[in-house]
Amino acid sequence: MKRIVATIFAAAILTACADVPVHDISSSVRVETSSLAGSRVVKLDFLWVIDNSTSMCQEVQALAQSFDQFASMLKTYLNADIRVAVTNMREDCNFVNSAASAYPIVCRETRSHPCLGSMDCAQEFGPNWDCECGNCNASALYNVNGSVTSNCVFHCGSEADCCGEFCFQDECAAEESCLTTQCSERADECLYECRNPQSTQNDNGCVALPDTGECPSNVPTVLTMNNLDLFKCNASTPLQQDFKSQFEQGLRSGWCALDPDGRNFEDAAGFLRPDAYLVLIFVTDEEDCSVDEQYASPNWACETDADCPENSKCKLDKAFSYLVGQEKRLCHGVIKKDYYNRCTVIGEYKGPAHHALAYDLSKRDCEKDEDCEYGWQCQQGKKCRPEFFNMGTIASYQQPPGVPIFSLSPVSKFYARFKSLKADPSKVLVAAIIGDGMPVASDKKSLISEQCLSDQRFLRCQEYAAADSKKKAECADNPDAEGCEDILQLKMNCIRECFFISKGSNSNSTVCSSAYGDAELGNRYLQLVQMFGPNGIVANICSSAGIGSALDDIAELVIKRVTKICLPRPVKDGREVRVTKVITLPDGGEEHVTLFEGDSPDGDFKLEAPTQACCFPDEVTGECTGTQTAITLNDILEPEASVIVKYESDF
Repeated sequence: MKRIVATIFAAAILTACADVPVHDISSSVRVETSSLAGSRVVKLDFLWVIDNSTSMCQEVQALAQSFDQFASMLKTYLNADIRVAVTNMREDCNFVNSAASAYPIVCRETRSHPCLGSMDCAQEFGPNWDCECGNCNASALYNVNGSVTSNCVFHCGSEADCCGEFCFQDECAAEESCLTTQCSERADECLYECRNPQSTQNDNGCVALPDTGECPSNVPTVLTMNNLDLFKCNASTPLQQDFKSQFEQGLRSGWCALDPDGRNFEDAAGFLRPDAYLVLIFVTDEEDCSVDEQYASPNWACETDADCPENSKCKLDKAFSYLVGQEKRLCHGVIKKDYYNRCTVIGEYKGPAHHALAYDLSKRDCEKDEDCEYGWQCQQGKKCRPEFFNMGTIASYQQPPGVPIFSLSPVSKFYARFKSLKADPSKVLVAAIIGDGMPVASDKKSLISEQCLSDQRFLRCQEYAAADSKKKAECADNPDAEGCEDILQLKMNCIRECFFISKGSNSNSTVCSSAYGDAELGNRYLQLVQMFGPNGIVANICSSAGIGSALDDIAELVIKRVTKICLPRPVKDGREVRVTKVITLPDGGEEHVTLFEGDSPDGDFKLEAPTQACCFPDEVTGECTGTQTAITLNDILEPEASVIVKYESDF
């Protein structure tokens, strides 16, 4: 075949891979792209799934305050057409648009700190800080993984106390005169109120006010480019403090809000645009507790759906009916209240066969420990039961004994469901701002206890304990040093394992702490993001950089994933693709930088094929034309830069 070579120019960055005109015949195919100006519109549909329990008071505030910067970054680098909807984790299914005017007293400012009395808090945080520690028993100050069971709470006598303690700290630090001046002159900028001044009871403290004073009463459930500034209204939804607030079903709620055959199908159909990217963003400080719709417990007998907790269904349960010798209807899709804050250790539903087997105590599901999952043992050569610490008490809650606690929907089910919402699954992106381990220099501060390091049953922590001690010390001092990745991963694995064990022993265990509060590990969200590969990103809600930084990272991922340079001709086998970034300098000159193929941080770009983003349907057949091959950059292309791609082709 005679080789045909073309030079091709595109006037703008190909965020949706436009058709590219052929201008010339020369020695190679050349594609040139520049920054935003004139680029095709990129449609982005964002669904925010936000935990609306009272543990999220500060995090929700930070999210609402940081959104404008997030949207601005998207609009700076993309010619974006954005839609935004918000749903909560109570599986109401609907998009929310009710802004809170105030938060409950449980949202008062506290800090995790080991304390036995007010002196401990005053020494750590200053005057007016008091200790809140239950029975204030020194032996009970720490959970198994080293997380703290006590808090310091700030008592206030006026709004001025709250302002001086929590507002303008970035500007004034510890300079009292500066704080006094700012609180006097800019009091309207300090969104805190002192509840029940002078009281020393649990009804006193500084509570942040949601920034919703200017929110209209009729905020749309779906925001567009014309009213994105109202996101803070929908994100600042009223927080729930009833018992059910411990039952966060983030994954199930996200699907319920978008399910084309679900209760919110009309709003979902109006929100999801066929040609838009879908970006799901989960924000929570708890683990996902999405119960499988097939799971049923004998604790929930029923006759109709009205007898069941919300979002569960009354159905005939064949397995239990067989065991008791008569037809029994049970609530499906809900777990006992005893488990609501134990979701971390419950496990995924394994199907009706396993479910029936666990019901029937006369049947075996194991003969030896190796037949059971990690962390479980084969009791009496018959049934798998939790092994670590008090996890066995979860099984003892069950009536009759042996009812499975494997009840959560597999994460893979939600992965498939979310992908099914797009004809091109690559147009679904997932982000999670969740709790995770923080491998700082000290094992103790990283929440790795000696108990976890010394117990031979804890395999991940044993791997970390066995790692080279000199290397561990070097990486503790300089975690970003070359060669520290493996050590940090071993440490992270141990932190997570130690948390799981601690959570089994005490439902109040946490995996990280910050000025916003504490968080438990969002392991199921981690799994979902990992399944989405380059289309997923995780940020730690406890990060000292704050939620604003997390949103910057998410915006960067979105920009990179939707920015694709479509190759108009196939690359000749074995030939190199040369990519050059051209930066326009202030004096009008140019700087040329050679880019290298590979993953970040070693590489600058990747070739992706096939990609639907580079599919140009034939007007008659609808079949894709073109190469369906694209180049994606590992870093955002600066506004003042352009990219030149050169390669040889046989066509």
